[in-house]
Amino acid sequence: MNNYKIGTAIGLAIALVACPGDLFGQKKRSRKAPQSTATNPQDPGGHSAAGVEAAKNRDYEKAIAEFTKAIEAEPTDAKNYFNRATAYRGANKLVEALADFTKAIELNPANAGGYIGRGEVLLQQKQLDQALADFDKSLELAPNDASARRFRGFVYISQNEWEKAVEDYSKVIQKVPDDDSAYERRAFAYRNLKKYKEAIADYSKTIAKDPKDPEGYRRRASTHTLAGDSKSAAADFRTLLKIKPDDVDAQSRLKALETRANSSPAATSPAPAASPAVAPPAQASPRSN
Repeated sequence: MNNYKIGTAIGLAIALVACPGDLFGQKKRSRKAPQSTATNPQDPGGHSAAGVEAAKNRDYEKAIAEFTKAIEAEPTDAKNYFNRATAYRGANKLVEALADFTKAIELNPANAGGYIGRGEVLLQQKQLDQALADFDKSLELAPNDASARRFRGFVYISQNEWEKAVEDYSKVIQKVPDDDSAYERRAFAYRNLKKYKEAIADYSKTIAKDPKDPEGYRRRASTHTLAGDSKSAAADFRTLLKIKPDDVDAQSRLKALETRANSSPAATSPAPAASPAVAPPAQASPRSN
């Protein structure tokens, strides 16, 4: 049974940058001194910039109000709907977010960003087939978009499509070699394909990056156990317990491994249910002009 949980990822849903983006085909500004938002023709009244600042501070209600004013000033600008949708998502108002991402797509159907944003919301709502369709469309428009592949890979894992998940996360890793979450999720897919050697290699990469994370050792120990390597599994549980001495699960599993090793060298303990905990952090952010 797949126990890969779908998280809301709200904490990272708006990793804001107050800089111009080309997500909806906006032209990049020159490196000259920026215009005052009060006189910026691309942002009448400065509401878009004010919304971005509010969302950066996680004041989502204020951000929504400012982006609503930006929409009133420029009702055909897809960026404003995208920004408000992202703020709605930050406020966990998923129905409203879905409607605004849909409007952004309607106004600019050739841009991948709206499909990615809507797909994220659908993923949070566990509407996996619809989310998959949006991520597929975004990758038709922007084949090299790593964030779309992360999300699609997560959908594939949620649907037990292990080979497809491996393929997507492998492409993410090629583009972003230091993406620890991609290694961890690919390892989970490999594990379910019973490709334990590959899974262990990926878990080892995540451990090397963060050797003080007890969950990395738990996941690798689980995979060692499934592969029949009780000795390596026990070593990982011992390391885990050095980091987190009161971990009852690790204590119990290590004891079981040691007991079985003493009574029957070939026996192994049940593998712990170690799986990735949350959905990939959302990537789309409100954009200034």
